[in-house]
Amino acid sequence: MTAEKILENWNKLMKIIEDNFSGTLKENILKLHEHFEERIIEAPASGRPEYHNCFPGGYLDHVLRIIETGLDVKQQFIKMGVEVTCSDSDIILAAMFHDLGKVGDLNTPYYIIQTDEWRRNKLNEFYTYSKELENLSVTDRALWLLQHFDIKVSQEVWKAIKLADGMFDDGNTKLFRLGTNNQNILHYIIHFADWMATVAEKQHYVQQENKPREIKNNKIKKTKIKPKDTNLNELKDEFDKLFA
Repeated sequence: MTAEKILENWNKLMKIIEDNFSGTLKENILKLHEHFEERIIEAPASGRPEYHNCFPGGYLDHVLRIIETGLDVKQQFIKMGVEVTCSDSDIILAAMFHDLGKVGDLNTPYYIIQTDEWRRNKLNEFYTYSKELENLSVTDRALWLLQHFDIKVSQEVWKAIKLADGMFDDGNTKLFRLGTNNQNILHYIIHFADWMATVAEKQHYVQQENKPREIKNNKIKKTKIKPKDTNLNELKDEFDKLFA
């Protein structure tokens, strides 16, 4: 993914926040993104190419896909005659933060570049997990970060974030099989959107390449992406240094 595309995605996310939220909620959402700006821009969505979006900007690309797909899934339910009570802003909130735990905690990133050449070459493990983090699930860390930044969400949004992995997470199985309020289907919308986006990402970014690109160094130079003052050529060079 080019630096220009990553910048475009960042600006797109900022516009989504600007257009769909207001007041204290909007202020706190922006504070969270300001705190994690560099990490959100640089983070992959997974640690191995055979998973999905294993490259700088992959996390941000994934978040935008879930937002768009979640809104589409809602409309498909409505076309099928299903009564849906969640608002578009609820879908955007849950989609935007369902994988927030992948940015790490306040001071430590979740993904760090794998420096072990054997694991990179033999296991295709381009990123590994920071051992400095508290042992929490991605969704639990996401919910903790939301409360830290005083981002208050409804019970439905909280549940949708918690259950984003659906029954791929054994801990969610009981809640999914218990059924649900006939109108509260937000957790289904987010899970289906996540699954669909992941399938698309695997096809777009994995199957099109015969061989995943190898990481050339073990550190990304921190580069603040700002719409008004970023030299895109310089930013592109930084990402070109990471991948061959």
